[in-house]
Amino acid sequence: MVFVEQILDRARARLVKISPDAPALDAATLFRDGAEMVLACRDDGRLAGIITKSDLMRSFVRSGRLDPAVPVASVMQKEIVSCEPTDELEQVWRVLSQNSFRHLPVEDRNGCAIGVINARDILGGLLREAESEEELLKEYVMGVGYR
Repeated sequence: MVFVEQILDRARARLVKISPDAPALDAATLFRDGAEMVLACRDDGRLAGIITKSDLMRSFVRSGRLDPAVPVASVMQKEIVSCEPTDELEQVWRVLSQNSFRHLPVEDRNGCAIGVINARDILGGLLREAESEEELLKEYVMGVGYR
């Protein structure tokens, strides 16, 4: 079994946070700088919502313009689907697939954002696990397992 914690370094490197009170324009700037998902976090670090490029576009289309004064809280998704470091990658992959997500926030036990995992991370971890199992099986079949 492979767990999220085994690929958490990559997820931590992808973490981009913003305050729910910050202007949505600040979130747009973070996407311009390469973020794939921005996590709106309260002052205590707890995850309050998620912002994607699509969320910003919906807000823009709804109002007919991107109002720089609109706070992140009015644009963000408040229903959060996330994972924890102790979750199995196979389980997280099912969540991504069932919801057609490419990214998923990682929260610690206290609900604080600690990373953003993506489909490539998960598939890479699952592939390494399958390759390891295949190698062990080959060694067993070839007699190495009896030594």
